[in-house]
Amino acid sequence: MLSRRVRLLSIVGVIGLSWGLWLAVSPNSAADKSKKTDSASKKSKADAQDKKDAAADKPESAAEDDTAPKKVVKTDAEWRKILNPLQFRVTRKKGTEIAGTGKYAHTKTDGIYRCICCGQPLFDSKTKFESGTGWPSFFQALNDKAVNYIEDNSAGEVRTEVECSRCDAHLGHVFSDGPQPTGLRYCMNSAALNLVSRKSLEKDPKAKDAKSKSPGEDKENKAKSASEKNDESPQKSTTGKSEK
Repeated sequence: MLSRRVRLLSIVGVIGLSWGLWLAVSPNSAADKSKKTDSASKKSKADAQDKKDAAADKPESAAEDDTAPKKVVKTDAEWRKILNPLQFRVTRKKGTEIAGTGKYAHTKTDGIYRCICCGQPLFDSKTKFESGTGWPSFFQALNDKAVNYIEDNSAGEVRTEVECSRCDAHLGHVFSDGPQPTGLRYCMNSAALNLVSRKSLEKDPKAKDAKSKSPGEDKENKAKSASEKNDESPQKSTTGKSEK
């Protein structure tokens, strides 16, 4: 009988101890859970603020991107309409004109050399020099965004190809054997260039700030206009006379 009472008291004591421990631990658990919730809330607010700040910075970045030349993309068929066979082979198929045959190899006309394909300004005649190679050579591009540089291994040696940054036209190659102040020699193909004299730019100041157009673009527009006129012109009837 005594042992039963002792056993009963022991069980009651264990239950009471467990209950006390549970009461002691539960508030802490609730507090920890509350802390975690507050932490998650603060993190969420911080992330939202970061996204807001990033969104505020986007217009400025977009404005910087707008200064980069907008790409001109055409099919080979479209390029053939505005370029002659040599221009097409050089600029679109990475060809090279025969040395000494280009019209700008020895010219000293003052002006700006533009891309024959898209009209983007590429070189200033003030940076042109006589290299003795038979190709028009420059020691500096007009600006950093005018051209792109591509590694070229096609001739069994490593060379640096120069492309128009606006339409990816092949212009030539650049070498490190040029005159000072740059020490560079931009060896270009005349077929890839179009020289606009400085006098013509001075006579028409708007031309300096106007959007560049390729020399063949007017030709293409005229062809389109002629085609549209033909579509609108009176069509012949089955009798062979024009219908008014």
